[in-house]
Amino acid sequence: MELVILGKGGQGVLFFSKILAQIAIEEGESVKATEIKGMAKKGGVVEVQMKIGEGYSPKIKRGSADLVILLSPDLEAYGKTFGEKIFTFSKEEIEKAFKEVPLRYVNTYLMGIFLAKTGIFDINKALKILDEENQKSLLKGYAYVQSQNGDFTKRRD
Repeated sequence: MELVILGKGGQGVLFFSKILAQIAIEEGESVKATEIKGMAKKGGVVEVQMKIGEGYSPKIKRGSADLVILLSPDLEAYGKTFGEKIFTFSKEEIEKAFKEVPLRYVNTYLMGIFLAKTGIFDINKALKILDEENQKSLLKGYAYVQSQNGDFTKRRD
């Protein structure tokens, strides 16, 4: 599986990608990833390219990503250069995250939403690698999707 995770400095792109990598490792997969931080401290683009269970290099050829995950919706045009399947969080989901959990746990709340909507990884593997507070936030995000009877993977074509 080839994933690209995009966001801006301060959104937790690196933390989000590390959680995904650790979950994949828990599931017995090999993981190769590369980070491009650029002007992250000034709100610039942060990009992680990750291959799970395949390849020797973490670099992903443009247009070949299986899934592009956007933590910043204004990067959609750039994200589409990597692949057609785009996962974004709705404005409502992001607002809910900020209301439901302390700022430092917003990313794990969003990870719960991502796992619930995509089913890519087992939530129990995610819970195994997180501390107690992050587990609570992850479960809140996951439960939020279940309460909304959400559809799987929000993809824009």
